[in-house]
Amino acid sequence: MKASFISLLSAIFLCTSVNAQQKQGLYLSLNPLGVLEVQASYGAGIGYRFNEQWEISTEYGQLKPSLWMGEGKYTNIEGFRSVTAIKYSIYINEYTKSKTFVGAEFRYKQFSYDDVADFTNKTTGITTKDYNYKNTTSVKGFAGLLGKQWDLGESSRWALELVAGIGLRFKNINRNNTPVNSFIVPKDTGFGETPNYKNNTTSIYFPVGIRLMVRL
Repeated sequence: MKASFISLLSAIFLCTSVNAQQKQGLYLSLNPLGVLEVQASYGAGIGYRFNEQWEISTEYGQLKPSLWMGEGKYTNIEGFRSVTAIKYSIYINEYTKSKTFVGAEFRYKQFSYDDVADFTNKTTGITTKDYNYKNTTSVKGFAGLLGKQWDLGESSRWALELVAGIGLRFKNINRNNTPVNSFIVPKDTGFGETPNYKNNTTSIYFPVGIRLMVRL
C-alpha cells in the first residue's frame, strides 16, 4: 500500500513537471495594474501557446471606480474592457528561462457614468450650471507591443510577463439626458483628458502590463 502511494505521488509529480515544460497549451493570466487605471479593471485573461514562437491571449475585465483616484467625476461607472493580443517570440534564452517577444493588440472598452457639465441654451443664452447627464464612452485601440516572459522556476507552471507598447485609440462619446436645444460649455481638461465638448477623438496611447501567468 505504501509503495503504491509513493508510486502515485511520483506519477503526479512527473506529469506536472512534463506539463510545466510544454511549449504549447492553455494558460490563465492576471494583470494587477488594471485596478490602478482611471476606470479600474477587475478581471482575468486566458491564452493559448501554439509553439515556442506563437501565442494568442485575450483578457476581460469589469470596470469600476479607481482605487487611487476615487470616483472623481466618474460616478456610477458601469462597463467592461477586453484586450486581445497576438505575440511572436524573437529570442529565447534557455539559460534564464526567458523569452523576448513582439506583438500587436486590439482593445475595446465601453463604459457609462454620471457626468456633470454646464449647458447654454442656444435660443435664450441662459446657462444651466452643473447639469447631470449620462455619459457613454466607447474606445477602440490598436498597438504594437514589446515584452518579455520569465518562467518562475526550472519546472514551474508559473511565469511572469512584462509588456509595453504604443498605439492609436479612437474614442466616441454619447451624451444622454442633456438639456434640449443646448450646447455644452467647454472647460479646462487635465493631462491626457478628452475635451468635454468633443464627441470623437483620436490619440496616442501607451499600453503597459504586468501579468502573472499559470499554464494549465
